Parts: sequence; C-alpha cells; structure tokens
Amino acid sequence: MKTQLKKTSKKRGSSYLVAGSFVAVILAITPYFFYLYEIVPDQKIWNNFLFEYESGWYESATLSMWTIMGKFIPFYLMVLWFLTCKHWWYHCIIIPMAMFAFQMYSAINDDLEFMDQSDELAFLVPVVIAALSMSYLARTVVFDKVHGIDISEIEQGIKKPSDRFFK
Repeated sequence: MKTQLKKTSKKRGSSYLVAGSFVAVILAITPYFFYLYEIVPDQKIWNNFLFEYESGWYESATLSMWTIMGKFIPFYLMVLWFLTCKHWWYHCIIIPMAMFAFQMYSAINDDLEFMDQSDELAFLVPVVIAALSMSYLARTVVFDKVHGIDISEIEQGIKKPSDRFFK
C-alpha cells in the first residue's frame, strides 16, 4: 500500500515538475518572441515560403509585426497567468485578456484608422460582467468552505419581496 502511494506521489511530483519547467521556459523565451518582428523586412509586402503579407495601414511589415507582437505578448502572458493561477479571483484575469485580444484584433485589422479609438469598451462590458459574476460566485463558495456557513441558510434569509408580503 505504501509503495503504491509513493509511486503516485512520484508521478504527481514529476508531472508538477514538468509543467512548472514548461511554464518557466515559456516565460524565459518571452523576450525572444517579442523580438521576432526584427526578422520581418522593412517593406510594405513580405513574401516568405508560407504566405504573403501586405501591410495596409502601417505601410511597413516590420512596424505591423512590432505592433502585433506588442499586443500578443501581454495577451499570452495573461493566458499563462490565467491557466496557472490558483486564487479565487482568477476569473478577473479574463478582463485584461479580453482587452488585449481586442487590441490585437484591432492591430491585425488593417482597415481601422485609429485602433485605440474603437468601441472596445462596448465589447468588454459583457466580459467584465461575466468575469465579476464568476469571481463573486467563487468567492462565495470559498467563504462558505472556510467559515462553514451553509449558503442555503443565507438564501432563505434573503427572500423575494413578493415572498415577504404574500405568505
């Protein structure tokens, strides 16, 4: 029985070590991801063996890739943080993730004249509401487990106005 538990704990420990090492490597190579824009030629059209990229608004493929990488790097760091965070408020990380995702979409979309003057706030409102709702629910569940309070008792204490007047 003890040998089986030791094998299970070794498997968990080694998988934890592999996952942690993977995250550490991703964080360590982040500056190299950002500077990938330097391999792009300073021309309006960039031809390579995979695709042809024509920069519209930016007039330079290098400037376009610099802008996109400037939005992508914070986005992927937020995704990494969201996936590895163990706090009850980790749903709130979705809000800046959505902001960076929308900014990245705006940077890729060459038809926008000024990318920061778009209706970003209107797109973020539903994300903010959903993230805050999930965080509040998680906070309530954690509070319930820590303090041993039954949530159904709280729900019974808060009755609808119609329940108070019409018994």
